[in-house]
Amino acid sequence: MNHRDTEKLTFELLETWSTFNHYAKEAQTFENPEDVHQARIRLRKLITFARLVDLTEEPVYLIWKRLMHAFGEVRDLDVQLEATSNKTEIDQLFANHVALQLQGKRSTLIETMHLLISNELDRSVRRFLAGPMTKRLKRMSEKELIHAAEKRYEKKREQFEKVQRKDGTKRVERMHELRLATKAYRYTVEYLRPYTHQPKSAVDRLKTTQTRLGHINDTYQRLERWRSFEVPSAYQEERLHQIKRLEDELRSALDQIEIAHG
Repeated sequence: MNHRDTEKLTFELLETWSTFNHYAKEAQTFENPEDVHQARIRLRKLITFARLVDLTEEPVYLIWKRLMHAFGEVRDLDVQLEATSNKTEIDQLFANHVALQLQGKRSTLIETMHLLISNELDRSVRRFLAGPMTKRLKRMSEKELIHAAEKRYEKKREQFEKVQRKDGTKRVERMHELRLATKAYRYTVEYLRPYTHQPKSAVDRLKTTQTRLGHINDTYQRLERWRSFEVPSAYQEERLHQIKRLEDELRSALDQIEIAHG
């Protein structure tokens, strides 16, 4: 990338870090689940570019990964709780079960933030983005960066399609890997589109794929929580019914989804 475009992109990434800090601070009250979601998105974007330029051994990157994990566990449970119905007694029991897990993960997130987020981390991140990150970006063209993300996406797409209609855990694992690659590819194109001839439709197509894979992942996460949900014997039949319904829903969604080429 040329000097001017690299400076612009570095500024964008610094803004992304600042926005993360804003949402991370708001998230500590847990008044709005969207704060956790938005903080996690900003971390994902920063992690995406650190991976693109192969800076995954840097201390800042490792801290971002730890924060991502803690935010992710809360976000996953937020999604499950929001989708939980209270129509029946077993639904209410399940909602209480998820809410209890969420309470624990929120405590872990607070502890993780207090441990890792500090003025020193802020200075380290800014030095990292303005230093090693900027130097690596200058060595690669926009096309090379996009191609690297596209190559990983296409690899994961092909791996998923090979097992897409085969029952078992393998296609769920491949779906999850493809979902992460889709996010990384989308964020790469979004950030670099001002410096290339990439059409907005490319971002829209990836966003649609990401959303569909996200819905499938939510179904899988919900299924796994019902499978591990212990209930009194009087509710066992209803629990098994929920599991069967979610298994059918997941199987159908995996069979039918069509993944766009990069």
